[in-house]
Amino acid sequence: MSFPRGALIAPPILLGVALLWFADANRPPPDTAALEERRTPAAFVVATPRRFTPSVSGFGAVAPARVWSAVAQVSGRVAEIHPDFVRGGFVPEGQVLIRISAEDYELAVARAEADIRSAEARIEEMEISAQTTQASLAIEQEALALAERDLARVSDLERRGAVSSATVEDQERDVLAQRAKVASLQSTLQMAPAQLEALEQAAEVSRAAKRTAELDLERTEIAAPFPARVAAADVEVSQFVGVGAVMGALDGAEAAEIDVQMAPRLMAALGRFAMTGGGGGFGGVGAGATFADAGAALTARVGLGVEGADAAWPAQVARISDAVDPETRSIGVIVRVADPYAGAVPGERPPLIKGMFVRVTLSAPPVDGAILLPRSAIRDGRVRIADAQDRLAYVEVETFFSAGGIVVLAEGALQEGARVIVSDPSPAIEGLLLAPEPDPQAEARLDAAATEGAP
Repeated sequence: MSFPRGALIAPPILLGVALLWFADANRPPPDTAALEERRTPAAFVVATPRRFTPSVSGFGAVAPARVWSAVAQVSGRVAEIHPDFVRGGFVPEGQVLIRISAEDYELAVARAEADIRSAEARIEEMEISAQTTQASLAIEQEALALAERDLARVSDLERRGAVSSATVEDQERDVLAQRAKVASLQSTLQMAPAQLEALEQAAEVSRAAKRTAELDLERTEIAAPFPARVAAADVEVSQFVGVGAVMGALDGAEAAEIDVQMAPRLMAALGRFAMTGGGGGFGGVGAGATFADAGAALTARVGLGVEGADAAWPAQVARISDAVDPETRSIGVIVRVADPYAGAVPGERPPLIKGMFVRVTLSAPPVDGAILLPRSAIRDGRVRIADAQDRLAYVEVETFFSAGGIVVLAEGALQEGARVIVSDPSPAIEGLLLAPEPDPQAEARLDAAATEGAP
């Protein structure tokens, strides 16, 4: 009897399947472990109130506070030039730099003095002549009175028939002639005040001519109006110069100025700090305060804009520029440095000279209770913190001041002691479990910014 081949194979397969099912059904279950949430590393700084000195920095070029051009006010030949009147030379206030030949102007003074003496002599002559005329008038008036009495007597004798009519007519002619003399002298005396006034005016013209000549004589000497350094000397001895000729230029040595460009928002924030007063809180500007008031409260420091150079000069805010820069839209703040050449040491400390590129730092009085954070810690007006359960949370904050990489928060914007995340945990979703670690380098930068101002 024969069996199909499939019937012989099927029983072993079924037996194997049964054994596998039995072994799997009686195998103990595998060990299981509870899933644990992974912590994401995150660096933080502690929101700590600090005493903060707010400051901003900018760059500018040094320029003299005062400049002056040596312009000829009279014409003539240059007779003398001071040895220090050369480019780069220093001259004290009042030092005569250039002398123009003065002979012509000395002659003009002498001529005017002669004209004055001549006019004064004519005035004296006129006064004496008036006195003489007055005396002559008195005499002639007495003679007229006598002639009129004689005429009256002769006329009486004519009526009596004692004298002829011709005698009366002769006497009348004498009276008329005498009256003419009196009238002439009176006319002369009446004209005397006008003639005297004309002579006085002529004398005044001569005095004015003398004053003009004396001024021209003084203008032959050109002196330094203030302590200065010579910026240009463009004249030589024996050279003829005309009125208005520019012979050189001086830069004032008493003070230097730097026009430094600052962002308007930074100046506005610094002005708010300046008006709070040192040592207090911040956020309130004094009522009725002006920028001049804020500028007076600011301190300025000028340093060389060269890496590694530590030369510095104290300065003060002088004024604000007259316009906003059309390209950068920045405000020009002009600071003044007194005595820029003082303390210069060759090879160690240079003088603050024209054209030098410098860094200007403006600082407001320090304030207490400021919370500083790195600018990178703020995203869209919020900061990320590690809460009490070490989970990521977001807090909205308000910025009061920002400069460089440092931000100062408004009062009450963030709770003291909060752990502010300064790294970039990923994914940065709220509620993410963190492994927070302090960032000592970031804390050190904040400490430095608190004492030195924002970079």
